[in-house]
Amino acid sequence: MLLAIPIGVVAGLGAVAFYGLWLETTQFFLVGVVGISYPIGGTPSTGIVTWPSEFPRILLLPLVMILGGLVVGVIARFGAPEVSGDGTEPAITAFHSGDGNVRARVPILALISSAVTLGTGGAGGREGPAAQIGGGFGAWWSSALDLSARDRRVALATGMAAGVGAIFRAPLGGAVYAAEILYLQDFEPDVFFPAIIASVVSYSLFSLVYGFGALFALPASGVNWTVGQLPLYILLGAICAASGIGFVVLLRYAQKGFARTSLTPPLRVALGMGLAGTLAVGAYFLLPWGDHFAALASINVGYGFVQAAMLGQIGLTDLLPIGFAALAVTIVLRAVTTGLTVGSGGATGTFGTCVVIGGLIGALIGASFHQIAPGLVSVAAISAFAVVGMMAFFGGVSKAPLAVLIMVVEMTGSFSLLVPAMLAIAIAYLGTGSYHLFDSQVASRLDSPAHREEYLRRLLRPSEPPGPGAPP
Repeated sequence: MLLAIPIGVVAGLGAVAFYGLWLETTQFFLVGVVGISYPIGGTPSTGIVTWPSEFPRILLLPLVMILGGLVVGVIARFGAPEVSGDGTEPAITAFHSGDGNVRARVPILALISSAVTLGTGGAGGREGPAAQIGGGFGAWWSSALDLSARDRRVALATGMAAGVGAIFRAPLGGAVYAAEILYLQDFEPDVFFPAIIASVVSYSLFSLVYGFGALFALPASGVNWTVGQLPLYILLGAICAASGIGFVVLLRYAQKGFARTSLTPPLRVALGMGLAGTLAVGAYFLLPWGDHFAALASINVGYGFVQAAMLGQIGLTDLLPIGFAALAVTIVLRAVTTGLTVGSGGATGTFGTCVVIGGLIGALIGASFHQIAPGLVSVAAISAFAVVGMMAFFGGVSKAPLAVLIMVVEMTGSFSLLVPAMLAIAIAYLGTGSYHLFDSQVASRLDSPAHREEYLRRLLRPSEPPGPGAPP
């Protein structure tokens, strides 16, 4: 309790501050300057998700993103290099190789730089910054209590759980995520119980401010599945696995490409975000379908566009070839803009993009199945494929299938898709093989420097002499 409750309080307040700053920067730059009314996920199923934009103000998008990249690069160069890229990566590294130590300035700088990255149009998600903010305070709090390195690692992971549980309104999923994301094929059991306590506290504080509703609103008719659709969900899992591998390869290529340049961090991030903005503007004019859906879905967080796909508001039910082609372009474009943003050092997370890409893949596959076999896949079932797709995609590349499975329930507020989600996530997890998002993940506790000395001491501990009456 002494460890977890303060971490939960600060992580919850940090999530509130980060979410609020993200909303304000988005409102100022994307809405006020660029002229985009960006949709927010969680709109009630009776509401209408829209994304109007204005010409010629949209031409300012690359300039705004360059400015955001310069600010983030300056923070990384002179404040804390740890804020660059996906915030989950340095937290995992600190757990395994850094005795759980995180510098005190990192959470604050991560909050600011991530809000600027996303608010000016950088493509990514909110889980990386939230994990870094919560984990950073957890590490500081354990140091203030003069705890051991082992307890400091637990506190770091507990803070990650609290941040993710709050920002995604998924307290149980956040707790399991923090224990599972550290490894490719293992679980950190010491983290689970303090993570549950901290995640409940942070989620409660965050929801008191921003509401207790689910992250995504489902159609009024609900989402359901049939036994006959299960083979289709297997195919969806396989497609998400193949797409996930492609996304990981693209992300690694972008990271290595920017690392080879001689540019300073401010110029590097500005270049990456500027290129992403230029691609978005190009798509704006070349593919105006759906009120410029492809261009606008390729920047910022993008949950509102997944919400639109789930509510059937992007024209897929009309079965027009242009809609299918545009959605396929959107998926690729979102992957590229995320690679440019994260690969160049923009402060954001990859969970958000995985949700967007997976959700759009699911919607595209569901609509295709409806066109081929309308008796098997109804129009209403397309939303179910979108929900399962976004979880299968991230479950495969994150190597955290159990946490993602729980998040299906918490993020949608429905148990109805648990069975097809289990199937698709399992297929995606197995199908991605050795490809995963976070380089710092290790296979198991046996491979972690955090546990190596512990296991070594156990192996080298002298055996106790046999007691009286023991057999020879």
